Amino acid sequence: QLHLEGNNFTGPLPSEFGKLQMMIGLHLDDNMFTSTIPVKLSSMRSLVVLSLGNNALSGPIPTEISELHDLVELKLSGNVLEGSVPKAVCELGLKELQVDSNVQCSCCSQNI
Repeated sequence: QLHLEGNNFTGPLPSEFGKLQMMIGLHLDDNMFTSTIPVKLSSMRSLVVLSLGNNALSGPIPTEISELHDLVELKLSGNVLEGSVPKAVCELGLKELQVDSNVQCSCCSQNI
């Protein structure tokens, strides 16, 4: 697992994290990452936890996140994401899904 919470990192969230294909946990909360969630994170096929809360990420939640079949926790609250949680992401059967109330989620009940 990679824990880089609270380090005041700025700028776009590096898509290079997607190269860490055997990583089971990516914790990047409480930084100042900007940009959209990189689609290349869906290459991290072993991820169980993806925690990107409390940054400045924007745009939609990529449908490609649904390719992370081992994912159990997805934490995205505290960003400026928009749109809705893709139905394919909800169908992963996540134990924990954190999104802000401005992100629509018709297939889950865990909006925060």
